[in-house]
Amino acid sequence: MSNILSKDIIKEWGLGTLPEAKQLEIVERMGRLLYQALLVRALDILSEKEQVEFDLLLDEDTTTPQDVLKFLESKIPTFDILLAEEKQKLKEDLLVPVA
Repeated sequence: MSNILSKDIIKEWGLGTLPEAKQLEIVERMGRLLYQALLVRALDILSEKEQVEFDLLLDEDTTTPQDVLKFLESKIPTFDILLAEEKQKLKEDLLVPVA
């Protein structure tokens, strides 16, 4: 995911006290989970024509996750809201409050 998103996750999830290598490991894992969640949600939002375009994009060997996110952002007007919702869901699912 993007560098800005990485900084958001580190700050919002209180990971700043961890060693940098551990921060990067966690951010990478969270990024993959968030990316997968966005792909699943996007399939429900995209039109049939857009889904065909999306499938073609995913089938290209040179397609990067950034390319996929740019495509989704261009096709889904509320992409920022979708991203925020999925990020919050992931946070709620993974961060268990300490009693």
